[in-house]
Amino acid sequence: MSDTPTPTDSTPHGSPVPTDVPPDAVVATCPYCDRPFPSDHLRALHLGERHAARLSDRERDAFERAEETEVDDLFVYHLKVVSLIVLVVMGLSYVYAFALV
Repeated sequence: MSDTPTPTDSTPHGSPVPTDVPPDAVVATCPYCDRPFPSDHLRALHLGERHAARLSDRERDAFERAEETEVDDLFVYHLKVVSLIVLVVMGLSYVYAFALV
């Protein structure tokens, strides 16, 4: 791996993404564009999003599992955010109703 970004290592806007990988590090790499990833989970998501037409059955299964995990994690995050918003609103209502009156 080189320390310079390859043409495929870019954001949606086309700017390069730095991909510094120490020479002795073991990383998951994309078999199609050689982009390094810190985990197999992120590699599977990349394969499904960038190389969907070329995936093997095993890679497609890994992508579907990774995508399901991402959806579950996002749902839990949304629950936490909504809970925090409810707590803040209730706290402000309490302060307004009892402390300021």
